[in-house]
Amino acid sequence: MTRQPTSDSIFSRILNRGFHRYVRRFVRRNFNAVRIAGHCHVEHIPAGPVICFINHPGWWDPMTAVLLTGHFLPGHQFAAPMDADALKSYPILERLGFFPVAKDSGTGTKEFLRTSRELLRSPETALWITPTGKFHDVRQAEKFLHGLGHIADRDFSGTLLSAAIEYTFWSERFPELLVEFSEPVDCRDLPADRDDRTRILENVLAKTQESLARRAIARDAAAFMTLSEGRSGIGGFYDFWRRLTAWALGNSFRSRHAAEQSPSAGVSTGGVK
Repeated sequence: MTRQPTSDSIFSRILNRGFHRYVRRFVRRNFNAVRIAGHCHVEHIPAGPVICFINHPGWWDPMTAVLLTGHFLPGHQFAAPMDADALKSYPILERLGFFPVAKDSGTGTKEFLRTSRELLRSPETALWITPTGKFHDVRQAEKFLHGLGHIADRDFSGTLLSAAIEYTFWSERFPELLVEFSEPVDCRDLPADRDDRTRILENVLAKTQESLARRAIARDAAAFMTLSEGRSGIGGFYDFWRRLTAWALGNSFRSRHAAEQSPSAGVSTGGVK
């Protein structure tokens, strides 16, 4: 039987909507802003399943993937592998699209490939994977494991999409969540040899990471579409003094620093709510 990302029950649909709202609020509370580069590449994704392969910079990656799925792939159902032992502690996550994978075992690899292929039979699946299998910085290109080359074969009729992710501090107390999408890859354009496919996809992600790293270093909000803005300012006595100074000078108080006040930041009116 084909495994679906989640049950189609009313309870599961309500649970998923609630989880997506929770993720949006959680990200907004913990980041100054969510900024997206290359968003034009995901505005016209063809119908069918999508494999999103990303670098693995930190703990936030599953939350980021859920957030991006909800905004850029609204007709798709989020799915992602998760360590089997960790998932046992949070079984409700299986209803939200996570599926168990036993780490560091041949059996776990086979189960990952089998489950991924079953999920990708559904045209509504958005499968998110970290093909290096380990944490690494956006400035650090890493070799892929063999999993992506196996599931992204000639029999896969969907779209491959790489995304680079960076969590970094600019001028505010809370960090920026930066994402850059690459141009989608059509599996039909990839070579039949699995190792050659893997090397090409490694190169796609590496170039996307390099591009995002340059944008992150430049600290130019105008180079991104701002998907949402969250918490800003320092708080406490510092912001109290800034408010008092602004009042004394007859100015309005702005919690964000001047570099982020420019209208060129491109805040999306359809951003995260």
